[in-house]
Amino acid sequence: MVKKNLFLIQEDGKRQYLRMFLLGFCTLMVVLLPIVIFNKGYFIYYGDFNSQQIPFYHLAHDAVRSGQFGWNWETDLGANFIGSYSFYLLGSPFFWLTIPFPSAAVPYLMPWLLCLKHGMAAMTSYAYIRRFVRSPRAAAIGGMLYAFSGFQAYNIFFNHFQDVTAFFPLLLIALEERVNNNRRGVFALAVALMAMINYFFFAGQVVFVLIYFLFRCTCRDFHISWRKFWSIALEAVIGVMLSAVLLLPSCLTILENNRVADRLYGMNMVAYSDRTRIIRIIQSFFMIPDAPARPNLFSTESAKWASIGGYLPLFSMTGVIGFLGTRKKHWATRLTLFSILCAFIPILNSAFYAFNGSYYARWFYMPILIMAMMTAVALDDVQISLKQGIWISGGVLLFCLAAFFIPIKDGEDIKWFDFANYPLYFALIFALCAISLVAVIWLAICRKHGEPILRRAMALTISACILCTASIVYFGVSLGPFPHSYARIAIEGGDKVSLPEEENQFYRIDISENYDNYPMFWGYSNMRAFQSVVPVSIMEFYDKVGVTRDVASRAPIEHYTLRGLFSVKYYFDKVDNAKKEEYSYDCGLPGFVYTGIQNEFYVYENQYYVPMGFTYDSYIAEEDVQGRSGMSREKVLINSIVLNEEQIQKYGSLLKPVLQNNAYGLTEESYLESCRERAEHACDSFQYDSSGFTAAITLDKPNLVFFSVPYEAGWSAQVNGQPVDVERVSYGFMAVEAPAGENVITFSYETPGLRVGAWLTGGGAVLLVLYLLLTRKCRKREALKECFHTCWYDYDVQHDIPAAMQYAVYLSRYTGRRNEEGEEPENASERKDPEK
Repeated sequence: MVKKNLFLIQEDGKRQYLRMFLLGFCTLMVVLLPIVIFNKGYFIYYGDFNSQQIPFYHLAHDAVRSGQFGWNWETDLGANFIGSYSFYLLGSPFFWLTIPFPSAAVPYLMPWLLCLKHGMAAMTSYAYIRRFVRSPRAAAIGGMLYAFSGFQAYNIFFNHFQDVTAFFPLLLIALEERVNNNRRGVFALAVALMAMINYFFFAGQVVFVLIYFLFRCTCRDFHISWRKFWSIALEAVIGVMLSAVLLLPSCLTILENNRVADRLYGMNMVAYSDRTRIIRIIQSFFMIPDAPARPNLFSTESAKWASIGGYLPLFSMTGVIGFLGTRKKHWATRLTLFSILCAFIPILNSAFYAFNGSYYARWFYMPILIMAMMTAVALDDVQISLKQGIWISGGVLLFCLAAFFIPIKDGEDIKWFDFANYPLYFALIFALCAISLVAVIWLAICRKHGEPILRRAMALTISACILCTASIVYFGVSLGPFPHSYARIAIEGGDKVSLPEEENQFYRIDISENYDNYPMFWGYSNMRAFQSVVPVSIMEFYDKVGVTRDVASRAPIEHYTLRGLFSVKYYFDKVDNAKKEEYSYDCGLPGFVYTGIQNEFYVYENQYYVPMGFTYDSYIAEEDVQGRSGMSREKVLINSIVLNEEQIQKYGSLLKPVLQNNAYGLTEESYLESCRERAEHACDSFQYDSSGFTAAITLDKPNLVFFSVPYEAGWSAQVNGQPVDVERVSYGFMAVEAPAGENVITFSYETPGLRVGAWLTGGGAVLLVLYLLLTRKCRKREALKECFHTCWYDYDVQHDIPAAMQYAVYLSRYTGRRNEEGEEPENASERKDPEK
């Protein structure tokens, strides 16, 4: 009978997890469904979601299905596929769910994947919070607060951040399980999962888990010992090894990036230079956050994509402040206060990003999980008053409202109601936050009168999650392009673009501003790309020629010589219907001739197209152009190859040197003539795939053959079957020496770190199995000596009668240890949770 009751209890616990998943899924679906219906199946947002998330899913999906894991030719000038896309999606289980579907289905799957992520976040956070909260309903409220926090709503814009937040609670659960239940191996698996999902967030998780561990060590419900500590450390190492097949290539890709080396110094370590930042952080925890890239009330030009958001729907900080005031020595209080300190001090904030100097708040989801748990406890524990939290939350709201009325001066005019950039949006979110605060006041009054509130709080929480998320999402949709136009031109535009195929040749295209990654849908290599993680040689090259390259390659048409160097054959210029009659059909690029309209773009063909792979007659030393401007350096590249001193000694006899003073006199006419000369000495054929490329060229004399393919350590080359050195020339591209006569040049690519990473992953799997086998006897011995617990409830059960009665019934069925008066034994807090 006891076993039967236990089975029923466990089954009910499983159903509760399923309910939480479905609740999170359906809550976001309610928000997105009207948009999806209006857009005929698509969820089209704005900014990075449209420009990166959707095209990246499409590109990566096709690459994986075709087995193209090496070099990707459709990303910028070419990129390491694993290194470039592991940050965005390659380690995400949600991305891999799309692989069985055809390519055309991927954009339609995006909104449903978002719903899956929110459902998973609700379920995993519930599982974590349930360890510390008596009432399942209170824990469910906490799970919803985490899954639909301001951080989550803000980062729908980025999409792949939701992959991290969906699974992060499992990392803390695994740590608790290892310490309190001696469950070995789960922490290693959790570490491996988080490291593979996103290395950038994993760096912050390592820091937060260490802080979490230190604060938890002071608690009597955290049964840590030195034996467990070292086993946790070993499992962490095993977890990193298990993820190495993806983690190592990713790390090798970003370590060379100059953005990683940015650091904080001096006053920037202790105080933010942006005077609005701390105010914005505080506001984001008491109000629905501003939309990404659209700071509203406290305007700023910096950190507009920093993911500053933390608002808990309905409750704001009322429960958190109540918990802080009542449980002053609780580990969650100390952890939260330390997290606030980290958020306010730049050097501590940067610790979650390997002390990088760029500001981000993308670690806030971790303390938000703790805050959601604190709010759930505050609802379930009658000893915690919400009064103080209500007063403080109301005060912050009134401060923000007062700021809204601050006058600004525009020239000689004084303007009112213009302090916020989007007054109507501010009015909307203020109204929602004010109504939520009133609802919390009502709940507090009901509880004071002895009425059960959790059922009401649950209904109000779901409603608040829908309204808060919808306010940001619908505002973001209003900022984006007309969705039907985006779907027609970008997602479905491939069928409307038809360019002549070049047999055994390769070419790139270029596209006008604001349409960066559209060609990813069309299947063309595009020199204009919005991709943050590309080979460092691309970034260094653009820096040398005076083009800003931070998160995107966007060379203006004034840098027209790059089109010849990069083998660009077509240029797409968006048709502006308002100015269509005035259009001169001159795109501003020398040598490009108008050919017609395709997919609502004017199409221009380069009459002086230079095929991929060509030779020069001359070289110029790097030191000779060192002091020149970026534009001057750029103009050199179409006439001469740039070599360093060692390369000049090695290959100088093959080319004639160019005098420094004669290298920069390039006009449009001479540029076109240079293109014609390069084309005459170009490869006869060029065939490529993700493993490399093969080119054929006939030379009158030995020479260096230049390829505008970004240099990376994974490249190796053979000429006529003989290995040759791959040289890094012209600030970031590749060249090899070829003899006179007919030559077959073969470049092979292997993702740096992939082979070693695979061996480490295999070694980690073996080590995990050995670890579990060797500790098998230890687990049995520990099971006899220690009293384990799944939950720790250090407060009296809430007076919500239905929840309390349900808990009592479960408890009696599972333990059979209630006394004659029907009371729980004194050590009930250390017994296993009946739901699990």
